[in-house]
Amino acid sequence: MDFNQHTGLDIVGFRGEPFVVELEVGNRHHNRYGTVHGGVLFTMLDTAMSRAFFDTLPPDKHTGVTLEMKINYLKTTVAGRLTAYGILTNTTRRTAFVEGHIENEAGDLVAKATATMMLTG
Repeated sequence: MDFNQHTGLDIVGFRGEPFVVELEVGNRHHNRYGTVHGGVLFTMLDTAMSRAFFDTLPPDKHTGVTLEMKINYLKTTVAGRLTAYGILTNTTRRTAFVEGHIENEAGDLVAKATATMMLTG
């Protein structure tokens, strides 16, 4: 079982431009206060944004890392389905700039993020 399977992420794939990742929230995703842990939201965004870049490359070029990432947590979530969207906004020879956000089932913005990805291979 890989990390995404362990956390319960549903890797949907590209829906037009954004790369989409979904999660059905369960108790295992909660922090001690009963809301979704920030690390879960971070993981969703990191996955959606990195795949928005790396999945556009040939398979032999999928070796890379998240160089840096900034996230803003905007709304707490307790239950339901969360959807993360990652969008590639700019690339250079070895790096890419990506943006992402998470929405709850009602369409409310839960978190936003930006990141820089870097090819290592």
